[in-house]
Amino acid sequence: MRKAVDLAAQSVSESDRADPPPAVGAVIVKDGVEVASAYRGQCASGNHAEKCAIESAKGSDLSGAVVYTTLEPCSRRNAPKIPCAQRLIDQGIGTVYIGLYDPNPKIYREGWKMLRDAGIALRDFPANLRGELREINADFLNQYRANGNPHGSATFDYIRSPIFSIGSSPIMVDTKWFHAASGVIHAYSSPGHIALARYAESLDEIDDPSAMDFEPEKYSVTAKEGNVVVFRGPHEHIYAIVRVEQVLSLDRGDDRNEVQFTYQVQTINIRGPLDELFEKEA
Repeated sequence: MRKAVDLAAQSVSESDRADPPPAVGAVIVKDGVEVASAYRGQCASGNHAEKCAIESAKGSDLSGAVVYTTLEPCSRRNAPKIPCAQRLIDQGIGTVYIGLYDPNPKIYREGWKMLRDAGIALRDFPANLRGELREINADFLNQYRANGNPHGSATFDYIRSPIFSIGSSPIMVDTKWFHAASGVIHAYSSPGHIALARYAESLDEIDDPSAMDFEPEKYSVTAKEGNVVVFRGPHEHIYAIVRVEQVLSLDRGDDRNEVQFTYQVQTINIRGPLDELFEKEA
């Protein structure tokens, strides 16, 4: 795992790509012996680390091998390309250690599910190495957050990716969502950090989010389409106001599990630079 992280840092930049690509490293071990390793772009520009590692194994029998990869293996590629998850399945890999899961909410854990359904054992990297990977992949990860915008909209699969981060550090609020019923969804946060704005129909009606009923023991609310939910961030000065626009559910006959919401971030009672304020609070 340590070597995979170090390899990820060597990933080759891609000048022909507009969005930030991930930095990925992969190591293949069989019977306690390293068979192959690679980083993204090692064998050709844009080529995935798992593909490069398999190719560098030069036809070795990889059945039952262990793969350490710093990012969830991809689940979709445009034909004739083969997804890395499928490549690992085809090689008969026995165990896969994953550093980070794909932050794209539309495909989060799809590769993980492909591997699991194929009978491959799955493990996670330890927290300290995941932290290093987040730093190495900051640009790649941030493009799937709310991009620091104080207002906007989001649509994602709440089953595959229940957590959606609004904003960017230090002004960031994590929101969490789970299935409830037809047109209804459960919203979660830390105890005392969530409230349902019962009489509000739009984001603009929330003038002072701190005045909401944040009950100390409450960690969830049930929101219908059209309801407004207020999340208090890790600091009492930061709030995310979210209006649930649509909830799709496989259980109600829809073709996917999906929540769509609009949001805005509000900061209140902040004087001076945010960094200085948070340093004092810490």
